[in-house]
Amino acid sequence: MTRKRFFYKLPVIQMSLTILLVLSFGLIFYLIYCKRKSNTYVTFVQKTNEPISKDCDLYMIFSVENNKWWELENHTFGAQYDGKFFNNTNHSFTDWTITAKVPKGYWVDSTWNADFSYKFTDSKPIPLEHVDSPEYKRQYRAADNEIIMKKNPSSSGTVVNGKNKTDGEPFMIGMIMYTPRLCAISDLEITGRFIYEPSDSILFFILIAGIVISFVTFAVLVIIRLAVINEIKYYEVRQKLDSDIIVQSFKTFANFVDAKDPYTKGHSLRVAHYAREIARRLNLSPHEQMEIFWLGLMHDVGKISISDQILKKPSKLTPEEFAEIRSHVTTGFEMLKDFTAMPMLKEVAKSHHEHWDGNGYCERLKGLEIPLEARIVCACDSFDAMNSDRCYRKKLPKDEIRRQFEIEAGKHFDPKIAKLIISMIDDKFVDKIENIDTTNDINYKA
Repeated sequence: MTRKRFFYKLPVIQMSLTILLVLSFGLIFYLIYCKRKSNTYVTFVQKTNEPISKDCDLYMIFSVENNKWWELENHTFGAQYDGKFFNNTNHSFTDWTITAKVPKGYWVDSTWNADFSYKFTDSKPIPLEHVDSPEYKRQYRAADNEIIMKKNPSSSGTVVNGKNKTDGEPFMIGMIMYTPRLCAISDLEITGRFIYEPSDSILFFILIAGIVISFVTFAVLVIIRLAVINEIKYYEVRQKLDSDIIVQSFKTFANFVDAKDPYTKGHSLRVAHYAREIARRLNLSPHEQMEIFWLGLMHDVGKISISDQILKKPSKLTPEEFAEIRSHVTTGFEMLKDFTAMPMLKEVAKSHHEHWDGNGYCERLKGLEIPLEARIVCACDSFDAMNSDRCYRKKLPKDEIRRQFEIEAGKHFDPKIAKLIISMIDDKFVDKIENIDTTNDINYKA
């Protein structure tokens, strides 16, 4: 029973399902976290007078090589500015905007790998492509000393991905810019957002591995549970078959005993049913109820040794004959003493004629000294004897039997059990059992 109850509940399966749900929710929240963090913009400020640390998450270096600058006739300097954008993080950096300080009066002639814009006086930033010619640029030079560089949305190569770049190679942007004097691009402000991929963190792989393991464990345990259930069903069938064999064997042996006296035919079976009903009304377990049923079947097994002349004698028994009748309790005990699978069998066989007040036989036990099972069988045995025709008298009316149990409660019978016998008379339960010997259903429940 314990094994059956354990495998039907299988708390391990419940625990695995709980872990699976927790890990699944953990993964969902982690993905939401990555999504929200990817939509968060960050700003890096890079001052010219501050040294650039190679350990910074993001930084940019603009340089002009010696052979890539020149001077125009109007004392304007042109130069190719090569920018190297470094990303030392494990996350891609996108949607970036770089604002840099440059001399006033600059113009840009050409650019690459970024969208450039600058401000004319009292105007918003003007995209470079809207200014068609160097003459136009020279005429409307930017008055503000800022130049704006943005990621080109149409170019996938503009995403700075520190994780995937080869040997730390930077992302390159550049421009040709004309200024009143040769200058350095300084005081950079970089704004953008990192792309947080779930796979960037070891936590992602732990969550995935946990979900896979939990799912596999759950599936395996379900398979085991199904296998165990099939095994339990098989053993339940076997157990029922074995139980039927045992009960039928007991019934057959009880019939041998009852057959010695035609007046007691079916007596043992009726006593068994009365006893089981009392056990039920005492709120004993189903197993205990069935055990008492078997005890009731076998309580008179010792009578098989009593001669037919004595059992069927219609007149009063002599003291010697009465002593032989009494010997059936010790004979039954000796017959059943080696039946160790159910030790109470021999005790009930020996003690079912003990009286509550100590005036019974064979050991003159008293009160609670008498096993409960024996007290139950004693009351049921007496009731069926009163309710059956015998060779020396007719059965008693139910009212008389009821009166006898009221009188003998606390004397012959356990008061509590006597009260239950009376209740079984009142609610007509005993009427349903009187002819139970005519049915083949050993497990009949009235």
